[in-house]
Amino acid sequence: EILQNQGVSEETVGQLRRGEYAQVFQKPGYVDTIEAQESGFVEVVNAMTLGRVSVILGGGRQLPEDKIDMSVGIKLWATKGDKVSKGDVLAEVHHNGRYRSQIGAMLMAFCLRGLSTKETITLTKTMMQSGTVQKWDPSWKVVDKHSTGGVGDKVTFPLVAAVASYGLKMPMISGRGLGHTGGTADKLESIPGFRITLTEVQMQATLENVGCYITTQFGNIAPADKTLYAIRDITSTVCYAPLSCSSIMSKKLAEGIDSLVLDVKSGLAATTDNYEQAEWLARTMVDIGHGMGVNTTAVLTEMDTPIGYTIGNSLEMVESLECIQGRGPADLEKIVSVQGGILLCKAGLANSQANGEAMILQTFQDGSAFKKFAEILQNQGVSEETVGQLRRGEYAQVFQKPGYVDTIEAQESGFVEVVNAMTLGRVSVILGGGRQLPEDKIDMSVGIKLWATKGDKVSKGDVLAEVHHNGRLTPNIKLQIQEAFKIGPQHLPIERVIAIVQPGLPTQSYTSYRNTKGAQGS
Repeated sequence: EILQNQGVSEETVGQLRRGEYAQVFQKPGYVDTIEAQESGFVEVVNAMTLGRVSVILGGGRQLPEDKIDMSVGIKLWATKGDKVSKGDVLAEVHHNGRYRSQIGAMLMAFCLRGLSTKETITLTKTMMQSGTVQKWDPSWKVVDKHSTGGVGDKVTFPLVAAVASYGLKMPMISGRGLGHTGGTADKLESIPGFRITLTEVQMQATLENVGCYITTQFGNIAPADKTLYAIRDITSTVCYAPLSCSSIMSKKLAEGIDSLVLDVKSGLAATTDNYEQAEWLARTMVDIGHGMGVNTTAVLTEMDTPIGYTIGNSLEMVESLECIQGRGPADLEKIVSVQGGILLCKAGLANSQANGEAMILQTFQDGSAFKKFAEILQNQGVSEETVGQLRRGEYAQVFQKPGYVDTIEAQESGFVEVVNAMTLGRVSVILGGGRQLPEDKIDMSVGIKLWATKGDKVSKGDVLAEVHHNGRLTPNIKLQIQEAFKIGPQHLPIERVIAIVQPGLPTQSYTSYRNTKGAQGS
């Protein structure tokens, strides 16, 4: 009666009586959910916070003249006193995208006004806690590594094999390749049968029984990061370093780790092309990790030259397997042993950095690293037969073969002074070995195999590189590869490991760090 007396039609009243609310009320453009992060009883639902959020979404006025969006608001699925389980929906957020513009404004403010270290840590912690934070048996020593990306970067595979062989747990979330940087997940998928996706139950069982898994980012790890990243992309705030650091660290720290080693690269094919920027990036991430209670160390490494002698998914897996069996290139072994040595020290298993590095290299010689890597592969779907072929070096029986292999020859004699990693990384993508867009498919068989790298002596006519391809090698691409090599009179060997960044201490040269006992876990 009240409604009809004040203008509501009889038809509308009838719809309300029958519960046909969708026919009456405005519908929001989006409905997102908020899930419980743990099980128990709801003890508090802060009405002030939710009321303010509803206003921000457009469901109320911040100024008297503001117009109200009738469709937005928050629908609780649980309130004070209700019992919930982890993952249960706590609330639905009905909105029309306004919060995205608010976030965009916030991101621009971050860039214009800057973020302090304390603010960056707070942002990272909030992003991490927006989703699942993994929890493990407190008796475990859980560690991980992260690389800022480069060309020929296959460090993960020998590193996890060696470190996990000492009983440390490594819950590794890896990425796909995009642009000139290759992806850990893509490289592993060049091995027939490898299953990169795991359920949370499988992750728990794997870490307990095998000690390591390698998977891609799954469902509810730092979902706020996904939202922020999408908005950073359209607001030109992707390159703001504190936001990049928060994005990286929120996902890594959600793994529930005790120690983290960061491989921060500088050079032609790195995200930071000069040492000063790389050091600043490393320092920021180390401070974030330390501020959130994770023992974090960064290793500054050179990325002017490809790591090892291979670029491309199958080629890099072969070189990784050779390294795991004690036949790897010196620069790859060096990066792996330095980072692995740090993790062993932090876990209290090595009494010095030099001792930790020796322990890592020992696993390649005594077979324990390959044994562990074989466990990881078989646990994630690779057959026993395939693992046996990999052990015996029967790579041609396992990996896809290219249709063509062309060679690039030296045009003069001398020392290789430059091998431009950026050029070769981009060429590998053009040949089909990487993605230019996220939806691109990768050809696992293509890539570039170096026969000479920086510091090697060559004669005119010597083969510098093999190009593995399936018909995309044009004269122009061949010329680009040729020009990526600079040959001259100077012998300039690769100095791959540059410096070490620790919380609260000045950056140390690698040599100085190795000669001290400052690398110990205590």
